[in-house]
This record gives sequence, C-alpha cells and structure tokens, in this order.
Amino acid sequence: MKLYFEDQAFSFELLRAVTYAGYQGAEIGECLATAARIEEGNFESWFLEWAKTADRTYQTALNCLQKQHRVSAREAFLRAHNYYRTGEFFLDGTDERRMNNFEQSVQAFEKGMDLLDSHYEMVSIPYGDTYLKGYFYGAVDDSKNALTKRPVLVFIGGYDSTLQELYFCGAAAAIKRGYHCLVFEMPGQGEALRKQHLVMRHDAEVPVKAALDYLETRQEIDHERIALLGMSLGGYFAPRAAAFEERIKACIAFNVFYDTFDSTMNQNPQLAQVLQLPEEEREQMLAFAEQNNSNLRWMLNNGKWVFGLKHRYELFEEMKKASLKGIAGQIKCPILLTMGETDHFVSTDQLHALLEEIEAPKTVRIFTIEEGAEEHCQEGNHALFHQVMFDWLDEVFEHNLMKV
Repeated sequence: MKLYFEDQAFSFELLRAVTYAGYQGAEIGECLATAARIEEGNFESWFLEWAKTADRTYQTALNCLQKQHRVSAREAFLRAHNYYRTGEFFLDGTDERRMNNFEQSVQAFEKGMDLLDSHYEMVSIPYGDTYLKGYFYGAVDDSKNALTKRPVLVFIGGYDSTLQELYFCGAAAAIKRGYHCLVFEMPGQGEALRKQHLVMRHDAEVPVKAALDYLETRQEIDHERIALLGMSLGGYFAPRAAAFEERIKACIAFNVFYDTFDSTMNQNPQLAQVLQLPEEEREQMLAFAEQNNSNLRWMLNNGKWVFGLKHRYELFEEMKKASLKGIAGQIKCPILLTMGETDHFVSTDQLHALLEEIEAPKTVRIFTIEEGAEEHCQEGNHALFHQVMFDWLDEVFEHNLMKV
C-alpha cells in the first residue's frame, strides 16, 4: 500500500503515523500536509517538517490545557507525541537532536495520559541493578470504579518501538475490552537505550521475566490469564520468552520472525555478497548497497545504535543470535501468528518454519491487500488486527464472551 510517497520507507512510516488516528494519535490532514512539504528520500527534510507539525500541535495542546479544555488538550498532546516520534525515525542514533526530540515526544504523551479518563500509571520494573520503565493501564470496574482481578496483556515492541507508541497499537484496545495492560521498554528501546544505555539483547526471556515478576506484586492480576503480545521484532521476542516462561498463558506474534538473519537476507539478497567480503571492505559495500534504498539505510544505522555496535556490518552477527530455531518447539501455550501479505520486513518462509516447529496449539492469520491490512504490523488497519487478536484471546481465556 503506497501512501503519498513512492519511496517505500517514507510511505510506510507515513502510513504508520496515520494509523494511530484510531486512538487520537494523528489526523490524516495534518499528516498529509506534513508529507507535502517533505523532499522524498531526504531524511533531514523528514525530520524538520514533522518537527514543525509536532511543535505547532503541542502549542495547541498547551493553549487548550490553559483554558481547561481537557479533551481537546489530551488529543492534541497525543498527536504531538506521535509527530515527534515519527520525525525522529530516520535520524542517526548519534544525532544530538535525537534526545531532545525524544524527551519532547515523551512529555507530550505523558501530559496526554494525565488527562486520560481510564486508569494509567507509570511503573518501574526492577531489572538487575536498574529498572525498565513501563505504563500500567487498568480496566476499571464501572460499578465499583476500581481495579478488580482481570486478565492482563503484557505488550512489548521491537526494533524501533517506543513505550508510548504501544498505547495506540494495543493498550487502548485492551482496556476497552476489559483487559489490564502492562507495556514496558525492553533493552535497546526508548529510555532504556537513550538514557540507561541498555542495548538490545536476543534473550528476551530475561527482561520479560522481570516484567512477570513485577506483575506478581499486583493484586488485580489474574495470573492464570497472562498474555504476551510482541509487535514487529517483538514477534520474535514474544515467542522466545514464551518458550522459557510458563507463566505466559497465551502468546501473540504481531508479525512473525523465526530467524531474523534468514529473513533479512531473503528480503535483501544483495547483502549476501557484502558478507562474503573481508571485514575491512564490508562497510564501504554496505554504503553502496543502501544507495536509493531508504529501508536498508535505516535498518543498518538503527541496528548499529540499538545493539551498541562499532560497525554496521556487526549487526548481522547479532541477527544470527535472534533465532527461534530449536526453541519454538518449547512453547506450550496457545499462540497466534500473524503476518501481512506484502510485509517488506518478513519473508513468508518465517511463518512456515514456525508452524513446522511449534507443537503448541497455534492459529494463523494472514492479512490481505483486499483488507487494507497487508503491510508490516497491519499498519493501515489496526482495527482489524485488534478484532482478530482480541477475539482469539477472549476465546482462549473465556473472557468477555457474550452469553446468548
């Protein structure tokens, strides 16, 4: 699905921004007006124009807040947050503007959350000698206006996700359906990367265990109905964690990854030649391979940053570690595997390989062009993904089912 831009990466990231309109994270007119000012394929132009839109929207939110227009302020804060996040996307990890932009994005989001009508709280999950930042969204019992024991959705992101973004992608839909929801940063994401310098790790079961240990301290959690949802590269992290954690009673791969190295090579066959070269020549050839390919350029630069690498070519060794080969068979809980028909990050062999290895009860849903949900992580039609995922989870947990 192309939206405004011919450049695949620019089109997809614009579609991603627009998709969050479902929970007041965007307005299509603001997004398209911004896109009209951007020079296609120019990362700097992308950042500058989104920053202008974000700043203007944030000022609108402040004006509304000053005049005590609660709903208007909340919605403008949430849109501003998303526009700041979108603008940062293509910046190099070492760009000094990145931290300031990130802090503006988080501030806008949290100001919006402070005006939320439902239960929201910021949490710190003990993790080694530090912590992982998270948000807990509670499904309030209308009759008591209090948190009661309910199933919980634990939601994690992927290669470039932010904690705040997960509200639009799943948390808001969860609390509407009577699920508590815990979202938290994995190492290599958000504040964990930018402030605590925690780099991404392939053994996702370690930070997920920390989150599950934290949930043990909360009285409102039904511990027999804990689900783990992983988005994008989280579609590797979540099944990996489920293979090692029996406290996870249902797992959802929000776009599958079986072996990240294999999938990347399948989607970018030109890289095979690069990896055959001596190390001292690889960086130069990567620069050649990424010409006129915004996706590849972003993927390499982002990987170097989130994994804390010295050279971009080292990313491929990290990818080789991120594999479910010989691990997926250990999953015991029911699992939902989803994929977009034209996913540009994930090759179709990933789904087939997972299906062969997983012995636990499994359900597959491939989203199609006809449904407008064919892109990576169903950008363009999150409502359909939410319907499919939560209907499946309701049935697995026997939750929220109508009595006819």
